[in-house]
Amino acid sequence: MPKKIATEEDWIQLGFAQFAEGGEGALVIERLARSLGTSKTSFYWYFKDRASFLRRIIDEWRQRSTASLITDSSLDGLSAQEAILIVLQGMFAPNQSRDFLYHLRRLGHSTPNYAEQLAQIETARLSHMSALLAAMGHPPGIAGHKAELLYSYYLGWHERQHGREQHAAESEAAIALIWPYLERKGSEC
Repeated sequence: MPKKIATEEDWIQLGFAQFAEGGEGALVIERLARSLGTSKTSFYWYFKDRASFLRRIIDEWRQRSTASLITDSSLDGLSAQEAILIVLQGMFAPNQSRDFLYHLRRLGHSTPNYAEQLAQIETARLSHMSALLAAMGHPPGIAGHKAELLYSYYLGWHERQHGREQHAAESEAAIALIWPYLERKGSEC
């Protein structure tokens, strides 16, 4: 039977899913090629090596999970409060790629380049949330502190969800728990 011609996008999508499931160790080129029904030679049409493949996968995740959210035009015209709720729903939503961050953090512990990429992504995320909180009426310093606390809560929550099936009710409960802290209080002015 003839082999399928896998596109660069096919490789990236499968690599993304495998990394989210099992981290860097799940990116075995021969196994990925079999899953795609192609030869591993097609991998080298698009990627110099596994490291360049992993960089493209991380770039894809950055685009999906951070850049696209920050530039999401569907949030235009919403109040800051409504926009924050939508962002929170995305952050805590049950999804299949939620362990991507878990595996990237572990990879960053051993590889400074990935730690640096993650730091850039997290800086963008914190800056965006801080701006939304400031638009909701929080003074800039307090908005920054609340964004930091929210992100720490998010990381801890996802760490506890690792390897578990996540349900919508758990996501809603996570948002309900943090929301009162994010609301603007009169004494913050």
